[in-house]
Amino acid sequence: MTIFGLGLALTVAPLTASVLAAAPDRRAGIASGINNAVARSGSLLAVSALPLVVGLSGDDYNVPAALDAQYGLAMWISAVLLALGGVMAWFTIPAGMQEIEENVGA
Repeated sequence: MTIFGLGLALTVAPLTASVLAAAPDRRAGIASGINNAVARSGSLLAVSALPLVVGLSGDDYNVPAALDAQYGLAMWISAVLLALGGVMAWFTIPAGMQEIEENVGA
């Protein structure tokens, strides 16, 4: 939980700041709302789609052995997706921040 909390602190705040910095001040409320909606949608998709991806269906939730095996697979898939997201952010966010800083300074 500590690592998860640190990961959120290191990623959510800079990402939110990037989104809000990209919008003009008069549109900060709209940018914040869009950022929140996209984040919530991603969470909902993960919660609804991940069980289907690993093969869990209705009665599997009542069979501990089936749930245990698929849970492990779901965690591995989540870890890989999080790592890919981190790599993508590493390569894309700094370039975008440079453009924002240049536009704000101009």
